Amino acid sequence: MKKQTNNERGITLVELLAAIVLASIVMMLIYSVLMTGTKQYKSQFDKNKQVTEISYTLKMITKDIRKTEKPILISSSEIDLNGIKYSKNGSNITRNGVVIASVIDRFNVVVDDDRWIIEIKSAGYEETKKTEIYIRKGDG
Repeated sequence: MKKQTNNERGITLVELLAAIVLASIVMMLIYSVLMTGTKQYKSQFDKNKQVTEISYTLKMITKDIRKTEKPILISSSEIDLNGIKYSKNGSNITRNGVVIASVIDRFNVVVDDDRWIIEIKSAGYEETKKTEIYIRKGDG
């Protein structure tokens, strides 16, 4: 008679399927975490870019108003500062036709005597950024 030998060095099909299922679940969890992180990063990056554009635009307008002797309000969304024109065209704010801020919902300029109030609201940003500039008049 022949003696049967038990060879238990391999794995069964059930064990292989269980390992594949567990590995798939782990991979799906890792992928989900990575995709959520990537989406959050892109969202924060876009929001930060919009806030930076608005701040830069307000700083640029403030600097040009301070250099100007007679700033002119053409309309509530257009000003002329010694030949430098700021205006809202569509969803952009332009400086002499060059886009300096995009995805803008509102660009509003109000003049109250010597006080200029400039408000900019981005379409993707809840808060309105605002600056007030007081025009100083000399004695002469």
